Amino acid sequence: MRVYDRNLERFPVTVDLYGPYARVTDYSEEGLDEEEERICCDIVSRMLYVQADRVIFHRRPKRVGKEQHSLQGETSLVVQVTENELFFTVDLTKRIDTGLFLDHMATRMLVESMSRGCRVLNLFSYTGSFSVYAARGGATSVESVDLSSTYTAWAEKNLADNGYSTALYPCVAADAWQYVVEALSSGKVYDLIIFDPPSFSNSRKMEYDFDVQRDYQRWMKVLNALLAKEGKLVFSTNLGTFRMDTKAVRGFEVQEITAQVAAPGFTRRLGTARTWLLEKQQDVRITAADLRTVERKAGRDRREEHVEEEVMKKEKVAKDIDVQQENVAADIAQEEAVQVDAIVAESAEEVVQEEESSDLELETEEAADEIEANEVEDDLLTLRWDDEDIAPLFEGNEEAEQDRTERAPRKERESRNDDHRGARDDRRPSYRDRDDRRSSGDRGERPSYRDRDDRRSSSDRPSYGERRPYGDRPERPSFHDRDDRRPSGDRPSYGERRP
Repeated sequence: MRVYDRNLERFPVTVDLYGPYARVTDYSEEGLDEEEERICCDIVSRMLYVQADRVIFHRRPKRVGKEQHSLQGETSLVVQVTENELFFTVDLTKRIDTGLFLDHMATRMLVESMSRGCRVLNLFSYTGSFSVYAARGGATSVESVDLSSTYTAWAEKNLADNGYSTALYPCVAADAWQYVVEALSSGKVYDLIIFDPPSFSNSRKMEYDFDVQRDYQRWMKVLNALLAKEGKLVFSTNLGTFRMDTKAVRGFEVQEITAQVAAPGFTRRLGTARTWLLEKQQDVRITAADLRTVERKAGRDRREEHVEEEVMKKEKVAKDIDVQQENVAADIAQEEAVQVDAIVAESAEEVVQEEESSDLELETEEAADEIEANEVEDDLLTLRWDDEDIAPLFEGNEEAEQDRTERAPRKERESRNDDHRGARDDRRPSYRDRDDRRSSGDRGERPSYRDRDDRRSSSDRPSYGERRPYGDRPERPSFHDRDDRRPSGDRPSYGERRP
């Protein structure tokens, strides 16, 4: 039985008792180191009163995908153990499994209780432990079928060690599916069928593989045809992710009995067998397609699946190409639309810029005209002087007089050149072309700043100190000298004021 089931995180191992031996199985991902292994084996030896040399430490590597477990050692430690006063042979070192699944102990007892007077078929029989319990339960016949010849011989030994003849309880090394189809064609009928397949199998002896999740419905449909009325089917699997679709299983009343047959010592559900009891209610119609051998069906299914995968891949590639083309076309259309919008926007911007440029030129010309007019007025008012006005400045200065004489012909040339320039019809005449411009010397009514005779000299203005004093203003008395100011004494106090 199992006495420890990965209960502590530090020691993710299981400990099973097989007679005088204790088998420790390491389930950790990386494996315990040598010191942890030594401590674990020492604890098991002292707590279970097992000799240290009889504590077997075993690592169970995690299976990747659907690969099969290989042999764990070259030598075997074969031990005969007892379970409920029945004898079974186990191997504690060579294989991943010992040959006796301890989590099925209660299920084997259930099979024993249902086997009296029954014709029993044990499929995927392994080492024949279910067959031994069925034989002791009073079954009229027990047929054990397993593909492995090694396990078939092992099952025969277990039956013989418990006193059951292989003549009445035959063990057959054959493919289970072929055996079922042949039994159905020969008209065999069973009262109890044990269906405990591996989760997955791809044995070299098979040209197909077996997957319990994929194949269980087809198996149960054919097993229904092999069962007598009110016959029972015990189905078990240790695949933790298995899902039973009870509606898809026709002709049976389905009941899961995992909790009822849980073995003592097993505290973790993961890796522990799940079990269903199916009782036949009615026959299910079997077609020729259902009776095809697994080899042909599986092979054809693989070919069909391969073809379907290839077709789906091609369709996906074609669909991806179509989507890419659509995306490219959409991108091109979008780019063209963006380009068109950009061209339209650019054209509109150019038009706006041209309009703004025209307006700006017009405004610039108008502003230039205004500026020019202002400059002309300023020149007329302040800058242009005739020779008579500035003549006194050159008196007594021979160099300045000579310079003025030299510049006179140049001014005449500039004046002649300006006469040849066409006057603008709709604009004010240029500064130099105005014929009606009066010279600054003719401004008798507006003398220059320095020559104004009527300008009051600064000497006529009184100085700051001579100005009339502030106290000589009788018409504006000061704040303190006002006669009409009511004294504060005549004003009523705050309390006497009118409310």
